[in-house]
Amino acid sequence: MSDVPEQAPSPAVPLTRRERRAHAQTVKPALPRRALVARPLSIAATIAFAALVALTGYASPQFVALAVALAGFVLAWGWPLLLSLPSPRGTTAVLAIGTVLMTGTALATREDPYLEWMPAALAVSVIVGFLHQLMRRDGRPRLTESVAAVTSGLAIISAGTALAPIPHVLQGEHALAATMAGLGVGALADPCVSIPRLRQWALFIAMLVGGGAAVVVAVLAGDLLTGPAALLGLLAAAISHAARRVLAPLPATAMPRAQLAAAAASSLLIGVVAYAVVSSPWFTP
Repeated sequence: MSDVPEQAPSPAVPLTRRERRAHAQTVKPALPRRALVARPLSIAATIAFAALVALTGYASPQFVALAVALAGFVLAWGWPLLLSLPSPRGTTAVLAIGTVLMTGTALATREDPYLEWMPAALAVSVIVGFLHQLMRRDGRPRLTESVAAVTSGLAIISAGTALAPIPHVLQGEHALAATMAGLGVGALADPCVSIPRLRQWALFIAMLVGGGAAVVVAVLAGDLLTGPAALLGLLAAAISHAARRVLAPLPATAMPRAQLAAAAASSLLIGVVAYAVVSSPWFTP
């Protein structure tokens, strides 16, 4: 045996702030493989929702509210699984109650402002969500995460309910159809995420094809200006695509029920943006 004593390993020299910042810029976080897989069920569900809302828009605003309610119930059914929440049945019940309340305000209001009672319905739904947390008997694990998930789900449903008043606006049914065209056609760009060369351009491609589809609807309708229609389609495609990309890394996205919830969330989110564009003063079909 050697008589030379073993030397203790020298402690690592701490990096300076500049070195840490440079290292963070060079190292790119790797996305999980599931985030780079196209989900055909989510794409199909998004297209189906877009087609349903576009068709009901030419019938009556009440049918649009019912179509949005259907998506809200789908979200309530799959949201707890998608986010792996505790107390899934209670969360589903809260979101379903919120869907009923907010849809009821959209059905009951026949004069402008059409979303007058929406804040009250949303507030009552949030209170129901807090009561659900107080009534839990499982020790309330992950309480903050559960409350945040319930309130975000209610916010998504309220955003989708804003689609219902759009047909009340002059040529609003054409504007709603242009928005839904952007939503449905934009979803066809989701498979670009699986192609390495097109991955970073997937959002841009979705915006391009979504805006183009909305312009086609405007041209066929004849009464809708192509500029507002392109903006509606572009925003609908961009928001829905970004929402699905944000939810894609979640482990539960491999399950069909969670994929339907992701499609419902990405479809409902565009409602408040479309309503803001259509109700703005410069929107002149």
